[in-house]
Amino acid sequence: MKIFLSILLLIFTSGKPVGFDLGLPEIQAVCKVTLNDGKTIEGFITFGTGGYDYMYRRHGFCRLHKNGEREIISYDFPFKLSSYYRYGNHQTGTKKLYYAENIVQGTGMGKHTKKEFNEKQKTLTVTKTDVEKYRLLDEMVMYKKIPLDLFLAYKENNESEKVTIEMNEIKSIELLKNPSTNSREIIKKARERQSKAEEEDEYWVDYQPPVWYHEIITDQEKVNYLSKFF
Repeated sequence: MKIFLSILLLIFTSGKPVGFDLGLPEIQAVCKVTLNDGKTIEGFITFGTGGYDYMYRRHGFCRLHKNGEREIISYDFPFKLSSYYRYGNHQTGTKKLYYAENIVQGTGMGKHTKKEFNEKQKTLTVTKTDVEKYRLLDEMVMYKKIPLDLFLAYKENNESEKVTIEMNEIKSIELLKNPSTNSREIIKKARERQSKAEEEDEYWVDYQPPVWYHEIITDQEKVNYLSKFF
């Protein structure tokens, strides 16, 4: 017990930051949207939120079929959504497309636990179910700039410039394996700003920067590892 208390005392009085296991990193991506008029828009999006519970809460899209069924299409490796109105046959073809924002966040918040006790057999059955909850939107948001902490959508600030696109204007969506030079330069400069801020302030102890889709997808080992948590 004395040893345990000594370790705790050392942690909280040493004055040095202590590293913690922060679970899975957030994945962000450079996204290209092609509109029905042929115009293309390139920007940054959040692929999915990781964290302590070791499961990604991925965003994506929802197809409302003519028969009323709603189909979720989550971001994945690789991801490309095109000609979505021609999916399925004439009976179950797509009636409408929504952006699906996953709004279940944080440790344990995506779990539902059900307990059943059998009085006769004296048995307790515990069923744990993963819960995915989506907000269905008529528009998707991309970002043209990256904030100091590198995370795109957690808070409003002057560095995050939003681009809002109506879903009925979209022809295709693609997460880019080879982003433009301009997008790569924006990411590079954002990382340099963040690195400088981290050097000046040693208390970024529980900080885990997001990783980028175009850098991950070139490493099949990383893709295989991260895909296990979908």
